[in-house]
Amino acid sequence: MVYLFAILASIGIAPFIVIRYLNGELLNALVDLAIVVVALGSAFITYIRGQASNTVSIVTAILYSAGAVAVTHLNEPIFVFWLFPAILSNFFLLSTNAALTANLLSILAVLPIASRLQTNTEVLAMISSLLICGSMAYTFALLTKRQRALLQGYATQDALTQLGNRRAMNSELELSIQDHARAQIPATLILLDLDFFKTINDKFGHSTGDKVLVELADLLVQRVRKTDRLFRFGGEEFVVIARNTALDDAMTIAEELRNQIITNLKAPDGAPISASFGCAQLQQGDSAEQWFVRADKAVYQAKQAGRNCVVSVA
Repeated sequence: MVYLFAILASIGIAPFIVIRYLNGELLNALVDLAIVVVALGSAFITYIRGQASNTVSIVTAILYSAGAVAVTHLNEPIFVFWLFPAILSNFFLLSTNAALTANLLSILAVLPIASRLQTNTEVLAMISSLLICGSMAYTFALLTKRQRALLQGYATQDALTQLGNRRAMNSELELSIQDHARAQIPATLILLDLDFFKTINDKFGHSTGDKVLVELADLLVQRVRKTDRLFRFGGEEFVVIARNTALDDAMTIAEELRNQIITNLKAPDGAPISASFGCAQLQQGDSAEQWFVRADKAVYQAKQAGRNCVVSVA
C-alpha cells in the first residue's frame, strides 16, 4: 500500500505542484510537495527495509489526511473531494479502529468549511457524503478483517479436528527454539500415534476412523495444560509441544495422556484404543526438523517395545 500511495502521489498530485506554483499558489504547492516527498520517502524506506513498518504506515496516513484537510481549507469547499481518497486509504494503512479515529478527526477538521457553503442543503450534502464514505469504508474494512481471520484459520487449522495443523506446528516449534536460544527456556516435544488405527478404518470404515480422531482431539484438548500447544500432524499422529517443560515432566504428562486414551477412547465394538508416545526435549543447536525427528524415533521405539507406552530420547 505504501508503494501504491507513492505511485498515485507521483502521478496524481505531483503535477499540481507545478500548476499551483505557476499560478502563484505557493502554500498549496508546498502542501502538495510535502505529500509527494513523504510518500516517496516512505516507499524508499520500505524498499530498504524490505517491509512496511507501522511507523511508516502511520506517518503516511497522517500526512495524507492532514494534507487533504489543508488543501480543503486553502481552497474552495469543493476541494473537500480530496478527503475521500484519504478516508479510504487510511483503512489500508492503519488498523481498523485507528483508521476510524483518523477519519473522524479529519471530518471534524473540515467542518468549519461548511460555513462557507451557501445553503443548508449543501452543508448537509457535504457532511452526509463524508460520513457515508467513511461508514462504507469502515464496514468493508471489518469484513476484510473477518475474512482474513477466516483464511488464516483455514491455513493453520486441521479441518477435521479443528486443532492446529502442520503449518501452525512449525511456527510454534520455531518460537520454542527462539525462546530456548534467547533465555534457555526448556521445551519438550510429545508425539503420539494411535495403535492399529488402520484396523479401525478397515473394519469399521473411514467415517468411523474420523470420528475416533475427533474424539481423541477432544480428549487431548481437555487434558493438556493451557500452556501446551496441540496439533494434528497428519493421519493418526498428534503432537503436543510442552512449553517450559523438561523431559521428566513431559514424560509424566505423556503417561497421563496415554492412560486417559486407553481408558476413555473406544472402538465401536467397545475395544480400547491405545497410543504410543515419543518424547524429546529441545537441545541446544536443534533445528525444528532435528527436534521432531528425535521425537518421531522415540515413537518408533515405543511401537517396537509393544505399543501403548511412552519412550523418550536424549
